[in-house]
Amino acid sequence: MIDKNIAPVKKMTIRDLSVIVSIAACSVVFSIFMSAFMPVLAADKQPKLININYGTGLKKIANILKSEGVIRSSFAFELYAVVTMSNKKFQAGEYEFSFPLSAADISGKLVKGDVKKHKVVVPEGSDISDIDRIFAVSGMLITGDITALAADKIFLKSIGIATISAEGLLFPDTYYIIRGETPAKVMKTMYARFIQKSVIDINRVYDIQGYRATGYKVLIMASIIEKESRLAAERPMVSSVFYNRLKSPETYQKRLESCATVRYALNKRTGSITYKDIKVENPYNTYIRIGLPPGPICNPGIESMAAALNPAITKYRYFVLYENGEHTFSETLEQHNRAKIANKMIRQDQE
Repeated sequence: MIDKNIAPVKKMTIRDLSVIVSIAACSVVFSIFMSAFMPVLAADKQPKLININYGTGLKKIANILKSEGVIRSSFAFELYAVVTMSNKKFQAGEYEFSFPLSAADISGKLVKGDVKKHKVVVPEGSDISDIDRIFAVSGMLITGDITALAADKIFLKSIGIATISAEGLLFPDTYYIIRGETPAKVMKTMYARFIQKSVIDINRVYDIQGYRATGYKVLIMASIIEKESRLAAERPMVSSVFYNRLKSPETYQKRLESCATVRYALNKRTGSITYKDIKVENPYNTYIRIGLPPGPICNPGIESMAAALNPAITKYRYFVLYENGEHTFSETLEQHNRAKIANKMIRQDQE
């Protein structure tokens, strides 16, 4: 017997089914919306560095981002990327993602190629070896990359450098480098910065207080001034000493006798320059060679370039450098010898 108090089971209609499907679809859409547009909130809020290699597919990119906690759902990210067709424009590189982030934010970053740029500072007075070391220590390049290219005549010619080396033509500045950048691109960027900022036109001929010189020779002078001067205020006077020597009627006076050029010749970074050092046969040894060396000994800054273009008007031909960076300038050898004795006594007292 059928119990009349039990309500009969109502059959599901097409309308009911469509309602359920609509609710489910709305849930999925809402989930995708949450994943795409609601930002991920990280507990530690530390930026994430993620490297996307060239040729990496969408699915793998999504999995990497999910495993690093940058996105909520790899599926939602994939779906968003496909629907917006942004995945076809993703660019490889090292990305820094700072929270909060949405899938839309991340997708936009990958499309723009807004990769992480690393700050690399090249100080004034750095030579090629210094620059090579700086980029190697920063992790942007491998040791030897810069030194090899700096002497590669074919490469130098390809970027517009006609000299035997790039020394002096790589502008000391702050650079923002993308990881994976090629040494050639770095060198090209540094030379372009030199062309942009240098106050010396290496293709011009200058008349420096009666001394005619090509721009490249003026750049060589600037590099010596850079290495011989610690105080910016004294650079024009240091410059005057070297120009006065070059213009001297006595041949022996035309030797610049710069310790900085000897250090460059011997790659001697520290320690005192000895009598034996200054007797070494080398084109860069200005103790035995007359005139300027064949090329710059470093990459000078703007102040040293300006001093090379505009030396102070003096009769100085000698200087002694003290430990505090100051110089004593002299017109005669007798005055210079007295200054050297005084400097020696000061050092002995300090010891």
